[in-house]
Amino acid sequence: MRDHLNNKTVREGLAVLTAGLALGVYSIISFRRSAVQTAWILSPWLFPMLLAVFAAALGAALLGGGCRETAESRNADKPDARGALRVLAAALMVAAYCALLPLLHFLPASALFLAGMMLFLGERRWWSIAAVAVAAPLVLYALFALFLGVRLP
Repeated sequence: MRDHLNNKTVREGLAVLTAGLALGVYSIISFRRSAVQTAWILSPWLFPMLLAVFAAALGAALLGGGCRETAESRNADKPDARGALRVLAAALMVAAYCALLPLLHFLPASALFLAGMMLFLGERRWWSIAAVAVAAPLVLYALFALFLGVRLP
């Protein structure tokens, strides 16, 4: 088990899986506590739930791949404390995004989150960060809110 936790892919998989599960629980609780009760398909919590499902699936895939890597190669590197801190920082950024959603609403919170995450992951071209941080939430807003009629948080 210790060998698996030393594998960077396993740690990242655990972090993404945990974030997906946490977002799913948050979406369900928020949906149940919502002042306006609607069907899931019309709920603003549908989109975070979809993100949670995809994040959990990605985390499970990363976790499985990392476990296979470790099983195939028992020559794992020394544990990297910086890697663990980066995973924790990414998880905290996701938690901050979830906390900002009710305060700032979908478009500004998503733009800030995407810009911050891109900087965190090493992107330094300002035009690339700005393009993704602005375009992605707008496209998602257009698809879900305008075309599908789904309320976004």
